[in-house]
Amino acid sequence: MAKELRLDPEFAALVERARRRAIEMGEIPAQAGHFEPTIPPEASAVIAEWLRGGGYDAAIGRVAAEDPDLA
Repeated sequence: MAKELRLDPEFAALVERARRRAIEMGEIPAQAGHFEPTIPPEASAVIAEWLRGGGYDAAIGRVAAEDPDLA
């Protein structure tokens, strides 16, 4: 099953305001445009299953145990 990722509308508006301000202040070029991430459906299915199966939580637990600074 393919997943379509979407930003929360309020967060998307915040990001857009920050992007416009960064352009106005010369921090990024005006032609920087928008970044639209794409995840192939196959990868999305693998990620979703990993999350549902608890693999992500287990990996985070291992990282936190091995290197508390990364937790």
